[in-house]
Amino acid sequence: MTKARPVWCWKMLPVTLWAFCAVVPARAQEGRFADRPTAMRTFAELLKIPLEPPQVSVTVVSTKDEDGLIIEDIYWESLDHERPVAFVIRPAKVKGRLPAIVCLHGSSGSRESECAPKFGLGDWIRFGDKTPHTRLLGWARELSRRGYVTLALTQRGLDRRIPDTDDQAKELLLRGRTLMGAIVYEIRQAVTYLQSREDVDPARIAMTGMSFGGITTFCTWLVDGRLAAAAPICGGVGSLDVFLERGSRSYHGFYWWIPNMLTKGDQGDFAAAMAPRPLMLWAPLNDIGMPREGVTRFLEVVQPAYVKAEAADALVVHRPPGEHEFTLEAFETMRAFFDSRLKVH
Repeated sequence: MTKARPVWCWKMLPVTLWAFCAVVPARAQEGRFADRPTAMRTFAELLKIPLEPPQVSVTVVSTKDEDGLIIEDIYWESLDHERPVAFVIRPAKVKGRLPAIVCLHGSSGSRESECAPKFGLGDWIRFGDKTPHTRLLGWARELSRRGYVTLALTQRGLDRRIPDTDDQAKELLLRGRTLMGAIVYEIRQAVTYLQSREDVDPARIAMTGMSFGGITTFCTWLVDGRLAAAAPICGGVGSLDVFLERGSRSYHGFYWWIPNMLTKGDQGDFAAAMAPRPLMLWAPLNDIGMPREGVTRFLEVVQPAYVKAEAADALVVHRPPGEHEFTLEAFETMRAFFDSRLKVH
């Protein structure tokens, strides 16, 4: 039997979180890409978007001081005359250039759910529904309370941004484009905007997201070298090959399926080429969107690349018991990861 060893975890995490770190076989595999630029260029070509950072012109609709925070309501124009909307939140009394985090919600959330005044688990009614569901609310606002500038974007095709993702995907494919590419393009516009702000340190911009927002975080990280760190939460990251064998194919919408991707590489091949760029995954063992076997396959490829780059602690993977859910534990773990990578000590 192959000897197992722990996945690399940030050594300063509380002891209680160490129990979340699973084990993977110590069998090393080589990623497909010889260098990071090749992997980034290849992934951008799969998404059908330019590798160069996009330009953006942002309109500020309103600004208010609330709960010790400055909240800006903004929008800009993206591809196809789409109008992304976002809230930018920053601490009112903290001066100078701060680290920033792009915050991306799941398919049943929105910028409003991420920026709700009260932080914690609560009831939320998804746009178009009549009955509430329980989700983690106010987490982008909470990150700002803890010293970050946050940009909470309502993602393309979700909430009030219609048509929905599946309808958009069909048209984009006919026009030689991809839905994930269109989504990533406007997320990258958000990064461009944050870099231009006088209250943001352009070298300390990170990204995180839950579910839909987790996979769009991961895909953006693969093509955007401006990101200092990324932390997908329950984002369907692992192995596409394994998912085809063991996953529920009806679970992920069109956004998740990137045409021709496996002809170029699995998710682990692309991630391995990113070493030593900091990456944290929150991957519950019973998450329907990312089978545990796929996460293990991912780590077999990515972990050796980080070790080779002498940056083993830059790859942080937590595999707690549980299902597809953004928990308070996931939030605190993500926040600790960003504090270790972005805060000035």
